[in-house]
Amino acid sequence: MNLKKNLVCAFLILSSTLGFADKVKVLYVTHEPGKWHKYTPQLALFRDIAKEADWDLTVWTGEHDAQIKKLRTKDFGKGYDALVYNFCFATSRDTEAADNLMDQTRVNGVPALLIHCAMHSWWDTYKNGKEGAINTICGHYHGKAKAKEDLVKEWKKANGDKAFPAWGDFTGVASHRHGPQQPIVMTSVAKDHPVTKRFPDGFTTGNTELYNNAYVLDEVVPLVKGKQGDSEAIVVWTCPQGKSQVMGLSTGHGVDDWTAKPFQNLIIDGVNYLAAKK
Repeated sequence: MNLKKNLVCAFLILSSTLGFADKVKVLYVTHEPGKWHKYTPQLALFRDIAKEADWDLTVWTGEHDAQIKKLRTKDFGKGYDALVYNFCFATSRDTEAADNLMDQTRVNGVPALLIHCAMHSWWDTYKNGKEGAINTICGHYHGKAKAKEDLVKEWKKANGDKAFPAWGDFTGVASHRHGPQQPIVMTSVAKDHPVTKRFPDGFTTGNTELYNNAYVLDEVVPLVKGKQGDSEAIVVWTCPQGKSQVMGLSTGHGVDDWTAKPFQNLIIDGVNYLAAKK
């Protein structure tokens, strides 16, 4: 019996020495099939990416509204090393879901990767309303989000002094429109960063969307910029959020983006970077 225990202990020590540590645990949140985006083939490609990266992957998927409600689940991010959000909840006014999602990173310390339309979500919290509405009603906000006044009032009534969940402040780089589906020339502005270590400078996408930068938090660290015609924007970045941080990757509209190896490497290196910094 002692011999068996000793062999087990020796195997565990050897595994640790050789780098066979626990796999990175990733939760991927999406919805299917998607109205403006092909989330089902994107999910299949993400599974392939996760397999290549050797992650321990869990997937949350389902219909649009059901997925938003699921995001109200308390502490849903606990136990994971990184959260990956690839969804489009632009019209959602569910501030409880948005706030709970933010808490997984800000309070529970689980980093998050936001892909493409994840940036264009909860528009009424930062895009469709009036600048200054949050500060006027809540009295403790000095950012640039343009929130709907009725939504802020509802939040204040239900949550008191808790900070209003302005989605653009969570993404770090707020975006509320995009350019045409045309190629984007992507250039690394942080070549020594772990996320961009394999990214080819001057990589040109196929036809895809360039998201604008409506406002950018001071804490944002730009990693890659994109140029489409006369328009230029940050397309990959990191931003501290409470106990952890987020990474934004604003390309990824179509399946062609997802099949490009540089895009896949940004996801792999991004998730591994976030998990290592947890």
